[in-house]
Amino acid sequence: MNGFSRTLLRLFLVLLIAAWLILRIPALSVDAAVVTGSWKTQVESCTVVLEEEDRSTYHLRVFQIQNKTKTPCIPSVEAYADAFGRVMQNAAPFQKQGKETVRIFLGRLLELPGMSKELSSTARQAKEWNLSAGKPVRGNENVFVARLLLKSETLRELLSGVKLAHISVEKVLIPSRDMVTRWKRGAAYPNKRVPYDCLLWVEVSSEIR
Repeated sequence: MNGFSRTLLRLFLVLLIAAWLILRIPALSVDAAVVTGSWKTQVESCTVVLEEEDRSTYHLRVFQIQNKTKTPCIPSVEAYADAFGRVMQNAAPFQKQGKETVRIFLGRLLELPGMSKELSSTARQAKEWNLSAGKPVRGNENVFVARLLLKSETLRELLSGVKLAHISVEKVLIPSRDMVTRWKRGAAYPNKRVPYDCLLWVEVSSEIR
């Protein structure tokens, strides 16, 4: 191997190592939201925080501090509604955004008071849901769950002071047959192949016209 070939080999190895090091550095997500506003209130043992992200959308977080760690906290329906109304009033998103509707990420349905059980019960009774297969008769589970939640009286009660205009969901959870069998033995909920959790976004408009 002559000197020129050795130089090319060294250059190749250097580039190879550099590429490996770059790939090991965690990439910053282009979708990572920047918090541009925050409003907080306390209800029961829970802290409720409404965050404005990228000066456009909102994220509602409900948690409590245990051993310096944030853990999910589920207040009563009445307490949640009161807290939601307070942070929305403080944030004044409709005036700030200059829009008729604003989009809010509410997190997991399982962590909203009363919502998981209501969804499971409603889906179980729906003619559009195939209990045996654990899926809608037609279409996909995201659309099915969004339609049910749009009619939810509990969700409307939770979102105090606003009108529910639109709903979108992702990552709908439906128990497998094995999970249902184990849950029946342990008296856990739900005990049928129905949706019980999802990620929930809502679009709301102000009740004041």
